[in-house]
Amino acid sequence: MGQEPENPNPIVAMAMRIRARKDLEGAIDSATPAGPAAIGQDAGAALEAFGQALQTGAKRLNSILGRDGVRFVRLEKPLRLRLRFREKRVSLDLDAAQQLVRVSGEGLDGEYQFDCGAEVPALINLSKLSTEAGYGDALTPATLLKAIAAGAQLPRPKHLDEPGPMRF
Repeated sequence: MGQEPENPNPIVAMAMRIRARKDLEGAIDSATPAGPAAIGQDAGAALEAFGQALQTGAKRLNSILGRDGVRFVRLEKPLRLRLRFREKRVSLDLDAAQQLVRVSGEGLDGEYQFDCGAEVPALINLSKLSTEAGYGDALTPATLLKAIAAGAQLPRPKHLDEPGPMRF
């Protein structure tokens, strides 16, 4: 990560970065399970399901990125979730009295409510006005992991550092 030589052709180098980003996004999508969505009106149970999907997705992403991958931290009483990736931080805090989740970090700041009709655990930002970009967009475990791992690059395959089949 970072020590690999740049391709002299900028178009090929950009295509390689785009392909690596799409590979990571595909891995995130396949790793976040389409489990139960919000359970009734209980935000605590819904955040628990959201956290389990985040944890599964983070494990899958870390199997690709290696040791320097996404860190998932779960804190109890009240339930709080933290995601860390290099200098990026996102926190999800449960407000049980109002049945809301407060999200902060990476431009996702606001109060969120669970979407009971979604197929996967999904949060809707209540802090955005209807005229703002992204109004009504659901925040799912997959979209949250994509947002936090946006600049990640796949590690260079080890076989590329070897001399190859012709050894002298």
